[in-house]
Amino acid sequence: MFTIHNDANAAADDQRRYERLMEAAVPLAADLSQLPLPEHITVRIATPEQFVAWQVEHNQLMVDKGIESLGLGGVQRRLLRTAATLAVKTKGKAMYAKFAPTVQGAIIYRAEDPALVVMPTAHAESRGSDRFLTSVFAHEITHLAQFELNPTLPYAVVRLGTQDQLARWPHDECRFPSAVLEGHASWVQARASERLCGIATRTRLDDEPEPTELFTRLTAESPRADAYDLGEQFVAAVYTYGGYPAVERLLKDEEWMPTNREIQDPAIWLVRHQEV
Repeated sequence: MFTIHNDANAAADDQRRYERLMEAAVPLAADLSQLPLPEHITVRIATPEQFVAWQVEHNQLMVDKGIESLGLGGVQRRLLRTAATLAVKTKGKAMYAKFAPTVQGAIIYRAEDPALVVMPTAHAESRGSDRFLTSVFAHEITHLAQFELNPTLPYAVVRLGTQDQLARWPHDECRFPSAVLEGHASWVQARASERLCGIATRTRLDDEPEPTELFTRLTAESPRADAYDLGEQFVAAVYTYGGYPAVERLLKDEEWMPTNREIQDPAIWLVRHQEV
């Protein structure tokens, strides 16, 4: 079901631990997401430097796919790609280098199929328990299931963000695909924790080791917290509204993609879709 590549030359104990946690996380993700998983999952153990380089490569690939999917004219396409590429290689690279110590797992596309990238150095910063990391891996495996269901989702942030930018929508009316993707995976993560210990949470438990000061500080500074927190609340509301079929349609149908306003107030989205 999965293969682990030790690209970081990490300790054998780390690799054995990841194998054990993946064996627990895969069935949890499959059951809690109710989505088909890929036939095979690739896990790569990486150094922070490898992670940053691969993430930049991933982001560039998503920029290319997202802009290409819009069918724009040659000049407009090149201008958008040039601006986005500059952001990927400057601000984006700097951000991932800064926050690498907090990244507990990431799905990264390169030339080959996507891989779940993990970093022992980041797990040393979080001091994550087996329960915590198993639920994190279930979160990341859920992303693979999302992308198996809808292959356009990996570049939805670029595609929809560019569409809304070109349409000059106000911020509240722009769509927020990262909140759907991260919110859904976070919803699975919390329920994976509940299966493991009886408590639905994405954070450490009181009796688990405390993270380092660096991890705590960087986590508090994360610019993407809303995508996880508000997204999880939104997906929970969609699940209450229509169960797994509604969540699946949310992932498949761009017409169901919520706006920034709707992510903050799911009742607005629910009214809109009850009228459809």
